[in-house]
Amino acid sequence: MKKTLLFFLLILIFTSCKSQKTIDFKVGYLPNFNYTLLQKNISENNITYNGSEDFLQRLENNGIENPTITKDSSLLKSISKTGKLDGNNFPIEIELLESNNPTLNPGTKFYAKSIDGVTKIDSIYSSTMTEAKKRILLSTMESMMNQIKYPNKKMKVGESFEQNNPMTMPIGEVTIVIDISSIYTLNKISNGIGYFGLDQVYKIKSATKDYEMKLDGTGKGQVEYDIKKQFFTKYYSEMEMDLTTNLEEFGIELQTKTITEQTTEIKARS
Repeated sequence: MKKTLLFFLLILIFTSCKSQKTIDFKVGYLPNFNYTLLQKNISENNITYNGSEDFLQRLENNGIENPTITKDSSLLKSISKTGKLDGNNFPIEIELLESNNPTLNPGTKFYAKSIDGVTKIDSIYSSTMTEAKKRILLSTMESMMNQIKYPNKKMKVGESFEQNNPMTMPIGEVTIVIDISSIYTLNKISNGIGYFGLDQVYKIKSATKDYEMKLDGTGKGQVEYDIKKQFFTKYYSEMEMDLTTNLEEFGIELQTKTITEQTTEIKARS
């Protein structure tokens, strides 16, 4: 009897250890949950202008320091409430709770649906926003929510996946499109959480005008993934980027550092 019991215990231990080496990875909202998001960004930018004495004098006359050093921070807290599943879709109501963005006032609500994993925003409620601004924000918000795509796959510890996303950066009359390559590596699994390392590389993809440009950018971070609830619960990254460009009248050297910290608390709705 003792040998039989020991045998089954060994099987249970072996099965448990084996299951902790693989996760069924997929990311997205699930029906009947509340997702409370808190996101903080801190960035520091150092811009040095190069040009003729006349150009540099005009900068000084206009009160523009050279180099120009700025520090910015942003805060956003929201709650996303998902409803009951109806066929292939379920409703989502997103309410902004805190924000230091003058456009995104607390109390603003987005009414949306998740249809086969794609978010479609139907309307926006805001006591201060004009209808024109609502239309612009609706399109921007919907694009952002559907832009980031994660693979659905089984992953073992040590395996990685790559994700590419664009980012636009306006400099004077030029708009630069930057490609962000992000590699997520599953480092360990513990207590229902998948722990990922994040490595990023930033490269110029295109620009609205053909100027000489050079960009070097990298980022590193850590991400925590709730296996059962199929969602990231913690995200932290540090990014550094150097951009050099020569425009028609002047040149710019930009150094930027950004820290992004994000947490999501997930609770089942009663």
